[in-house]
Amino acid sequence: MNSFGYLAWSPDSASVYFNTVLNGDAGYFRLRISDAKMEKVVDLKKIRLYRDQFGPSSWTGLRAGEIPLFPRDISTQEIYAFDLQLP
Repeated sequence: MNSFGYLAWSPDSASVYFNTVLNGDAGYFRLRISDAKMEKVVDLKKIRLYRDQFGPSSWTGLRAGEIPLFPRDISTQEIYAFDLQLP
């Protein structure tokens, strides 16, 4: 990966989340600070994300419970939440 998008800290500050929508391996990742372990949380290759008005990357973030949030581009700028089963 050579660039990443919006950063979001976990509530306990143990991990940082970020997207890589500007790369060939578009995804949403978690990087654990204690040991630098990185894992892909969501594959974003087939999701049409809304491109931000301030740059080419799409906003991403976390809601309570470390649930990722992504704006989906369906011409109405709606925001969807997905329930993920994380290990």
